[in-house]
Amino acid sequence: MARPLPEPKKAEILSLEEAVKKYTYDGMTIGFSGFTAGTRNPVAFAWEMIRQERKDLHCIDRHGSVCTFLLNAAKRMRIYETDWYGWGELAGKLDLNFERRYKEGSILAEEYAHGATAFRMLAGALGIPFIPYYAPMGSDLYNPEYDRLGKEGLRDGSNPRIPKKKFDYLEDPFYGDGKVVLLPAARPEVAVIHVGQAGEKGTARWRGVASLDKELALAADKVIIVCEEIVPESMLRQYPESNQIPYFIVDCIVELPFGAYPTGNPYYYDYDMQFMQQMQAASRTEEGMNQWLDEWVFGPKDWRDFLNKLGANKIADLRADSLTGYSSRIMRGKKPAPKMFEPLSVAKFGY
Repeated sequence: MARPLPEPKKAEILSLEEAVKKYTYDGMTIGFSGFTAGTRNPVAFAWEMIRQERKDLHCIDRHGSVCTFLLNAAKRMRIYETDWYGWGELAGKLDLNFERRYKEGSILAEEYAHGATAFRMLAGALGIPFIPYYAPMGSDLYNPEYDRLGKEGLRDGSNPRIPKKKFDYLEDPFYGDGKVVLLPAARPEVAVIHVGQAGEKGTARWRGVASLDKELALAADKVIIVCEEIVPESMLRQYPESNQIPYFIVDCIVELPFGAYPTGNPYYYDYDMQFMQQMQAASRTEEGMNQWLDEWVFGPKDWRDFLNKLGANKIADLRADSLTGYSSRIMRGKKPAPKMFEPLSVAKFGY
C-alpha cells in the first residue's frame, strides 16, 4: 500500500534551544545537510543536541560531517548508516572518534555506496518503499555477511526506520536485462538542513553544493531549517527557480547566523580549515577530545557565546566576498585567494 501524502505544514519559528528540545529525543533517526565538512553542516544544531544530552542516535547521512564528528566525539550515536566514515576532506579523512567507537563496539555501522545512498534518499523523497540500482554489484557491500544491522537482529520489523532487508534482488521483468539490486528507501524522522535564506513560512534557499539535501528533506517526516537569515516569502517568490525546499514540508525554522561554522555557507562565510584541523588534532586521543569538548561545546553559555569566543577578527576574515561567494582573506595554502574586482566571466574568459 502506498504511503499517504502528508498534510501541508505550518512552520514555527523557534530558537536553537527550543527546536532541539521539541524535535529531538533519544534513539531518534536523523539526517544532516551539507557536503562533508566543507559546506552547510548544521553544526550548531548537533552541538546543541550534545548539550541537551541526546543519545543513542541513529544517523542516516550521505557522508561524514562536522555534525557526525561531534556526535561521535561525545558518544551520542548508536547506529550510523552512510557511504563514507570520514568527516572532512581538508581536516582529516578518517573520523578518529568513529574509529574508537567502532572498535569498542559502541556504534553499529552500516555501509552503502555513494550512489546507493543517493538512491535510497531519492526513494524516500518519492514516497516509494524501494528503488532499483545496479552499482556496486559484486562488491561486499551486498554481502549478507557484512549486514551489520541484520547480524544484530535489528531487521525484524519492530523498528519502522530499519528496513527488513539491507537489499534484495529482482530479475528485470520488463527488458530481461538480468538481475538488479533493490534498495530500501531511507526514512529518517528528522532532517536538519542549513541554508542561507528561509522565508517566514519555511521556503528555503541556498547557494553552492547541494549534495542530497533536497531529497533528505522530502524523505524525512519532519524538517528543521536552520538559516542565516529569515526573509519575506515575497522576496523568495521573485526568483522561485532558486528555491530548493518548499514551505509546506517544513516544520520549524531557526534563524542562526554562522550556525554552520566551522563549515562554510557560500556567499555568507567560508569554512575554517584551521579550526577543523585543531579538532582533528584533539581527536587523536580520548583525553584530548574530551578537553576540546569541555572548552568548545560545554563551556560556552550558548551559540552566541561560542562565536564570541572565536572573536570578531576570525568572523570578519571568514566573511564571504559578494562576487565569488568565498573569503579572499583567509589563507589557502601559502596565500589567500585572489579578490575579484570584475565579473567572473571577464576575469576567466575575457568577455
